[in-house]
Amino acid sequence: MAVEESRSEKKTDSQTFFQTKKLDVTIGILSRTPRQSIKSTSWQYSFERLNSQSRYNFIPIFLSAKELNNAVASDELDFVICDAIYYLMLEKQYGLLRLLTRSEQHSETFITSEGLSVYTWDKNSDIIRLKDLKDKNIGIVDINSSISWLFLEKFLSNHGLISKININITPINEIEQSLILLQSGTFDAIISKSGLLDKHIAAEKMENLRLINPRRGWQAPFLHSSVLIPEWPLSKAWYIDNKLASKVVSLLLNRHNTASNEPNEENSYFLPQYSWDIAQNYNAINELFSLSEHIEINTSSRAEGSSKKMQYWISFIAICFLVGILIMYLRSSRDLNNRLTTSKESLEQEIKERQHAQEQALTHQAELAHVARLSTMGEMASGLAHELNQPLSAIHTYVQGCIRRINMGNTDLDAIVNALQLTAQQADRAGGIIRRLRSFVRKGESHKTYSEINQIISEVTGFLETQLKNKQVNLILDLEEDLPPVLADIIQIEQVLINLLKNGIESMSGIEKPSIIVSTRRSNHKYIELCVIDSGHGISEDKLKRIFNPFFTTKNSGMGMGLSISSSIIEAHDGKLYAENNTEQGARFCLTLPISEEHLGSNNNE
Repeated sequence: MAVEESRSEKKTDSQTFFQTKKLDVTIGILSRTPRQSIKSTSWQYSFERLNSQSRYNFIPIFLSAKELNNAVASDELDFVICDAIYYLMLEKQYGLLRLLTRSEQHSETFITSEGLSVYTWDKNSDIIRLKDLKDKNIGIVDINSSISWLFLEKFLSNHGLISKININITPINEIEQSLILLQSGTFDAIISKSGLLDKHIAAEKMENLRLINPRRGWQAPFLHSSVLIPEWPLSKAWYIDNKLASKVVSLLLNRHNTASNEPNEENSYFLPQYSWDIAQNYNAINELFSLSEHIEINTSSRAEGSSKKMQYWISFIAICFLVGILIMYLRSSRDLNNRLTTSKESLEQEIKERQHAQEQALTHQAELAHVARLSTMGEMASGLAHELNQPLSAIHTYVQGCIRRINMGNTDLDAIVNALQLTAQQADRAGGIIRRLRSFVRKGESHKTYSEINQIISEVTGFLETQLKNKQVNLILDLEEDLPPVLADIIQIEQVLINLLKNGIESMSGIEKPSIIVSTRRSNHKYIELCVIDSGHGISEDKLKRIFNPFFTTKNSGMGMGLSISSSIIEAHDGKLYAENNTEQGARFCLTLPISEEHLGSNNNE
């Protein structure tokens, strides 16, 4: 290992901490193309970010799948970057632990999922479905070795396509060349990483291409042919201590901590450099791409294309290989047990630290949301006072009327009882306003219930009725009926909606005949989409990219936390909050909330 102080079985030299020479840290990167230098690659600025500190020297090493496996097995690598499926194999065998997930920028959002897109020339009428690619020539656009080939094999096998058996696969390293070969008939179809061609190919040229098996998912804004899996993870070896791992995470997550010569973000389909995000959930990929299933597919495919004599040789070699593995295992069992024990202790400690950090983050988020609600009520104090003044004035009028009747000797009990009943109604109205206010600003744990989204909108618009009238804003409700309920914290969703409506009202300052449209609809049968559409000045492109960043604001006296907190609340509900400009005038802010599985299932049965 390059970082000797990280190994648990070796003694730490205390004087090493005070040496000025940097300690080498090796990072293995899976690649089908050997490289001598990392310059002008998509990894360049990630390593400049890592090497911006003074203690460690992070060294990239590009390795094939076999070389990477051997290096991990012999503890020659401190960190590993590879595709998600290959990582699962290394995790199971060598105890790697993922820290971060690679992400690429599409428009103003960062995408942490990847998929495959299959294109054919529009005139190829005999290719409609993926299974029509049997006995065809396929080109694989593999720029910078970014495609997961295990994922590719699994994707093709699901549609009865097996490399070297019933399809011919040829890698291509130039995108423009792939189109020329496809148009000339050299290839019947080309496969690329989803979203790659949209970046490099002009729109008019893409019109001649037809996407096979088009799919759309909320994880990515582009169409794709396969399911989506997590992007490439960065993982650490079992012996790397948490201090160094935390340092790596901190350097890569902080997008502002970049080298001085790193280029600014371009308004293109993808940035030329990778970014990093928190590690993704692998439950779905474990179900879709189990290792045993992958091995079974490879074995069966080779058996179909081999002769009986070749099968005998394969069986003999496999038996010899298993015997060799058994001998090696018996010789190294003691060392393996020690390593596993150390790895288990390290993992348990890291799990405790992560759980503690997650609890602190949730508590901090709840505190910020509560402060934001208090701030919102402070800004709306004038409107609330006006709203309370109406029932209080009515109560005063009715009571004074009753007193005058009694003093004048008018004993018409029916009139007096009617006035007192009206007084009670106004008192209930004032009490309802106070209860609604107390409920909104209360501080407590998140409590999710099944709620009607249209009912929440009705409550919030009533809350802002005075402010809408004062600003002469025309409110239009375009609500789809019979929407299924969502599992949500009502107070938090009301907070998000109030923030979006207040922003929309403020954005229309100086606009003649301002109006706001609040709409709801069912999206993709799995989500409910709520949009707040204003007729204001819109949002400039440079601000649109950063509008959900903490402390970024377009207001003179704003704190820049409203939209950031709102985005965190919606993400905690497994939804998404995004913004875009309208075609003609103004902007729209939309959020999605997932329909609960119980109501989703019942709706499908209907």
